[in-house]
Amino acid sequence: MRYLAFTVAGVLVTALLGCGDKKTNETGGVSDTSVTASPPTVTEAPVEARNFTFDERQDFAASIRQQLTELDGRIEQLAAEVKSKGGAVSDRAVARIRESRRTAERGLSRVDNATADSWEDVKTRVNRSVEDLAEAVEGAMPK
Repeated sequence: MRYLAFTVAGVLVTALLGCGDKKTNETGGVSDTSVTASPPTVTEAPVEARNFTFDERQDFAASIRQQLTELDGRIEQLAAEVKSKGGAVSDRAVARIRESRRTAERGLSRVDNATADSWEDVKTRVNRSVEDLAEAVEGAMPK
């Protein structure tokens, strides 16, 4: 009988101590230690802003150069990640990205030599190479 009395008393003391008023910053009796972090801003892959005509090919080239300059900065970030010990980006991935960058540059050099007949093909190929480069850079960025 004595053991039963001690057990009941223990349960009552535990219940009384455990069922006190909760603090406003507690959830279920446990402090809320969650951290609210916003996800990093991810820039979208460059997209052709508008349909450049043959007469606007220099504007198109300037737009592509601007996109390539922005991507160059991100490529350098990736290269720095490779150099850091334990980086999440491999040398091979950066080498493939740099080759894609050279391909985009070669396509851009064709803009000046484009004719009215070849303009749509040149424009499509340049846009595709820049989009491929942007996707490769985005895919290699550490998450």
